[in-house]
Amino acid sequence: MASSQPHVTVLLALYDGCEHLEEQLRSYLDQSLRPARVLASDDRPHDGTGAVFQNFGTQVTATLCWDLIEGPQQGLTRNFLHLLATVNPAETDYVALSDQDDIWLPEKLQSAVHHIAAQGDRPVLLGTRSWEWSPSTGQKVLSRHIPPPLNFAHALVQNYAGGNTMVLNRSALKLVQAALPGMPQPALHDWWLYQLISGAGGVVLLDPEPRLLYRQHSDNQVGANATLHSKLRRFGYMLTGTYRKWMDQNISALQSHANLLTPDNKALLDRLAQERSASLCTRLNMLADTGLHRKGRSNQAALWIAAALRRM
Repeated sequence: MASSQPHVTVLLALYDGCEHLEEQLRSYLDQSLRPARVLASDDRPHDGTGAVFQNFGTQVTATLCWDLIEGPQQGLTRNFLHLLATVNPAETDYVALSDQDDIWLPEKLQSAVHHIAAQGDRPVLLGTRSWEWSPSTGQKVLSRHIPPPLNFAHALVQNYAGGNTMVLNRSALKLVQAALPGMPQPALHDWWLYQLISGAGGVVLLDPEPRLLYRQHSDNQVGANATLHSKLRRFGYMLTGTYRKWMDQNISALQSHANLLTPDNKALLDRLAQERSASLCTRLNMLADTGLHRKGRSNQAALWIAAALRRM
């Protein structure tokens, strides 16, 4: 970019978000490194959320670009993929994904750019921890920490950070756009980003510091990760077959552009796709041989149980 200051584009997914949207938008303006552009995709264009976004934008359009497009109206994952497909990599250095009802802490973008820039021109994905926050009680719980290494053998079976914390550099955005045409929809956009970028040999980073307030309410998709209730719910996903369905979707998405993966990671994907439905011994040997793993003892034990029950 021509400017000496990094050009950051915020990608904001909107859906029925009037109530808390202005707090999120104000937190963009309070960044120590302000974004240069906010691009929002409204997935429910007649509920008034887009109008709130546009009205707020009239106050700031002299200092940054403020754009609204119509969403595909096919759910959150498809809306974020739509945003990622729309932005022009030649016009931005970084893209930062955003939900509509969080509050970014002031150093979020500055810290992300600092960490990502140190990696050079390779595709880089950065996620952070967050404060899982209940406005009604004021309670804050720090989201789970996923220790390194963050690699494809981990990404295939577990996500590492919420999409609302993620920032990508231009090289990663180009990689994502190369994978999108004709791709079946993955289970979750953030999990797929982790899989694609790690699988293609990119760098995946986790900032251990919380960089946003993640509002907890009944409409949050998937929700907080830190509580015992949430851990039990996720184990339930494995037992009921939901986790296997997610794996089906993710494998199909990755296989559609497997040429983007490194040879070793493509071989790992192929083996997982072939052997996760094979005999019990073959499934367990695959886990032992390949290094597929989830972080944490209970999560890793759940993975072995899922493999044994053909739920992986």
